[in-house]
Amino acid sequence: MRTNLFYTNPRVSVLLVLFIVVLGGAAFLGLARQEDPKMAERYAGVNTFLAGATALRMETLVSEPIETALREIPEIKELTSSSKAGQSVVAIELYESVTDAETDNVWSQVRDILGDVAPSLPSGAVEPELVIRQPIASTIIVAISWQHPSEPQMGILSRIAETLRINLANTTGTEIAETWGAAEEEIRVAVDPYKLVASGMDAARIAGAIANADTKVPAGRLRSGSSDMLVEVQADLKSTERIARIPLAIDTNNQTLRVSDIAKVSKTTLDPPRDLAFHGNERVIFVNAKMQPGLQIAPWTTSAVAVVDTLRAGLPDGIALDIVYLQNTYTSERMVSLAMNLMFALILVLLVLIWMMGLRSAFTVGVALPLSAAMVLIGMMYLNIPLHQMSVTGLIISLGLLIDNAIVVVEDYKLKRQRGAAISDAIEQSIRHLWIPLGASTATTVFAF
Repeated sequence: MRTNLFYTNPRVSVLLVLFIVVLGGAAFLGLARQEDPKMAERYAGVNTFLAGATALRMETLVSEPIETALREIPEIKELTSSSKAGQSVVAIELYESVTDAETDNVWSQVRDILGDVAPSLPSGAVEPELVIRQPIASTIIVAISWQHPSEPQMGILSRIAETLRINLANTTGTEIAETWGAAEEEIRVAVDPYKLVASGMDAARIAGAIANADTKVPAGRLRSGSSDMLVEVQADLKSTERIARIPLAIDTNNQTLRVSDIAKVSKTTLDPPRDLAFHGNERVIFVNAKMQPGLQIAPWTTSAVAVVDTLRAGLPDGIALDIVYLQNTYTSERMVSLAMNLMFALILVLLVLIWMMGLRSAFTVGVALPLSAAMVLIGMMYLNIPLHQMSVTGLIISLGLLIDNAIVVVEDYKLKRQRGAAISDAIEQSIRHLWIPLGASTATTVFAF
């Protein structure tokens, strides 16, 4: 079979070029776009709290038992612990050989081991919590702030932030939606000391009555033939009215003493707060959402911005929703950068080649640039490689290297023509002579990267 098939059959050449261009364009339009490549979740931390414990006691009784138990997992590369008064943090790093598909199984083993270790920890220790560090860049961050001249009502802002978080989480293609700096609400029971003394009770008895009223177990079991159902009491302490009505005692006149008779029950925010968030010097609440990997960022961003705009339209004056970060901005800039680099490279190569090799040879070499880019995009489409800063950088570098192959082939062909070879013979000889060394040099570059 002759190697100059496309020279002797120009229609085949035209059809192949059109096929590559069309499929490459379709691949470019359909490829997923994101800022960073997806990375495996190989880092995590185990947080454990024990109020009142010294750093030495946390190290001896908490950190060391957790580290010893976790060393049974062979996929863990490194374990480091940091202990201070009341808190233990054990950092976990997995081997690079652990793939993204295997990390879920590893973290499941870690959770099982932590569950086994928890009963052996000192009394009063909070159950160890595994926090996986997710290497997913934020796709959109919204700041919710209080613009009214009155004192900021962080409880109201927190409820708005939670509504936005839920709406973004329900948006198709959302991986994670979370809030930063939200105020935690608590129900506070402020006992009047004079009424407490008059009632003959103490604070511990009131606290015990409230704790006993928070039913967490089934109240009974209903059996009918083969069916078996649990009966539960709706007694969760979620409202101030429910706590205020809790009975404390019954006097000789059959009058019930309730919590509201000797204490004021109110819902307030936790003070001091566990975490704070600031935008500039202004305290805000951030809502952070991350898109699932493998999707196009532009359509998802459009949907997320529409969710933010819908919620903003229904807010009263004095509450602001501002989008402070959009990953799509940076992704679009990289796509523009890719197109500009390709155009600049093509123009620069053509100008140099026209000066050095002539118009016809320059056109032949110049065609190799967009065709190579189109073939790379086709390969990325079938390998499910999205367009991000790593793949775009690699594409730009590879095009600069591949253009050299075209120049070498054209120069070799011209040399053989100058020595009297026919066109078809010069094409065939050049291809047979160069395909091994050029293929080897390209493969070397690929493996080096």
